Amino acid sequence: MYGYPNRERGWWLQGGTWSFSWSVAHSMRWYLAGSKKGLTARQVSSPEELDLGDVICYDFQGDGRFDHTTIVTAKDGAMPLVNAHTYDAYHRTWDYKDSYAWRENAKYVFFKINDQFS
Repeated sequence: MYGYPNRERGWWLQGGTWSFSWSVAHSMRWYLAGSKKGLTARQVSSPEELDLGDVICYDFQGDGRFDHTTIVTAKDGAMPLVNAHTYDAYHRTWDYKDSYAWRENAKYVFFKINDQFS
């Protein structure tokens, strides 16, 4: 984690406060896309490429504003299952099609979290 105390920088939780990327889905999506320090990731093109601990970002309306993120916690064959806490979800299918938030034009971004922290 780095960036404390600047809430607009890095990915961190410290001293009773946190970075925007720690708590705002849209901010986390863009943090993961560009981070070169601390928590880093690379974008992949399909959910089948994800493993435990990887992240999926959701733009349910398809308007470019990301509404939600989840962490891959299990796999059903090649397909990731996710947990989330807005409304408790345990091993939900990655696409969230069973959610009231899902829309036909939903967009997803898939991130593999890098093993090495810098």
